[in-house]
Amino acid sequence: MSATFRRGRTRWRPGKAGAWLSALSLLLLCCSAQVNDTADPLPPEERDRLRWPDPLEHAPRGEAQRERLCARDGDDPLRDLFCAQEPPSITGIAELQDALGFPEYVIGGFYGMALTGHSTAAAPRSVSALNPRAIVFQLEQLRAVPPMELLAVGFVRGEQTVEFVVRDRVDSELRFYLLKYRQACNDDGDGCGPADLLTPQTEQGWTEFALYGEQDLQNTVVDCLSCHQPDGPGTPKFLRMQELKTPWTHWLFTGTEGGRLLFDDYRAAHGDEDFAGRSGDQVARSHPGGLELVAVYSNFAGAQPNEFDGAAIEAEVALSRQAAVEGERPDDWVMQLSATWRLAYERARRGEAIPAPYPELRVTDPDKLAAMGAAYAAYRAGELLPEDLPDIRDVFPDDPWQRAAMGFGGEPGLPAQELLVQACAQCHNSRLDPKLSRAGFNVELDVLSRAQKDAAIERLRLPGSDIRAMPPVHVRVLDVEQRAVLIELLQQ
Repeated sequence: MSATFRRGRTRWRPGKAGAWLSALSLLLLCCSAQVNDTADPLPPEERDRLRWPDPLEHAPRGEAQRERLCARDGDDPLRDLFCAQEPPSITGIAELQDALGFPEYVIGGFYGMALTGHSTAAAPRSVSALNPRAIVFQLEQLRAVPPMELLAVGFVRGEQTVEFVVRDRVDSELRFYLLKYRQACNDDGDGCGPADLLTPQTEQGWTEFALYGEQDLQNTVVDCLSCHQPDGPGTPKFLRMQELKTPWTHWLFTGTEGGRLLFDDYRAAHGDEDFAGRSGDQVARSHPGGLELVAVYSNFAGAQPNEFDGAAIEAEVALSRQAAVEGERPDDWVMQLSATWRLAYERARRGEAIPAPYPELRVTDPDKLAAMGAAYAAYRAGELLPEDLPDIRDVFPDDPWQRAAMGFGGEPGLPAQELLVQACAQCHNSRLDPKLSRAGFNVELDVLSRAQKDAAIERLRLPGSDIRAMPPVHVRVLDVEQRAVLIELLQQ
């Protein structure tokens, strides 16, 4: 994301929110100060601001990118729309969904919508119940009249991107696309603030956009195939839904106890607000079961590696909580909540899979969630100035063990080589297309030259505001000590 988030002193307008909101402002300020924890070594003048670099800042835009995309072979609904002789001028997420042919009322059946409060792949540090990731989809039904093709649209506020998956009509391959849009604030000298990016403002008023195919993204930190084709070129692509079966632990859904609790967290701030181009009533009908059908029937091999066994994990977590003695929990208590989850976590830590979802229902710190939710509600009520809305994505615990369990950080105390694998193996491994420049770094250090190791050291020393910094700050953050451990390893 190219924008800088402006931080200002929180100023509350008097209003119906009452005196309790004023008392909460101090808590908001305390939580806001945590947005750039010491894991992100920004220079002093940037420590009160969150700046995530735009991974496509130097990519072609406008007509140049459209011509580049449309010059490739392919036949799918995205190309029908954007490679037409007169492509549409899209200015918002609802308009985009309409142009793609989604029905006005998405409630289930062949069509659906699902909201998740936790992501282990795209935009993980943006997603929570307060700022969920929305997926609007239609199930592939080629025998229907008229035929319906696979189409899923993923969106989370704050990233200025929209993700797509379709199936090519010629070779039946899954095709992944990313739309990058810009708002008026992108051309403002102060950049985009939370009110621009984390409210309905980001869903409309787009000043321009560019559509990128998976080929355009392979050498960037938003490479679709790192997750959807993890075994490298020539291997099957597949759709990801690690929480494939009920109880769909981290999905907002009124049909499960946990899903209702996450919906309560969402509604406390958003009320019946339109979200991701859908009405408040449609949002209330979010159903991960429909997305499960899409994932099952669209993956010819039925692949879902490192699946999150929600039923077993929730049962084990409940037992662990009953057995726990308050005040006597070890630092790594979250790692001991579920043996089933720990197996999935260890596979990811060894570089064999993408991160496993968090074992507990909520990924949020309760105090931060309350503060940020109250701030958003106050903003919606007109009691908080737009320039004073904090970054409501700052709701995650500061505890390093919890962050590691969420896939946001490195596990404390890991030996250097294991930490390197946990932090980097998903994108830098021997399965990569060797023609990509990022294949120049590999967690198997014995294949690297001295020059390649030195280049990696340089990237580890960069501030998170630099797009070349590794790991990418919007995905995973290592603290100063962990970076030092990796640098020492690479210096050998």
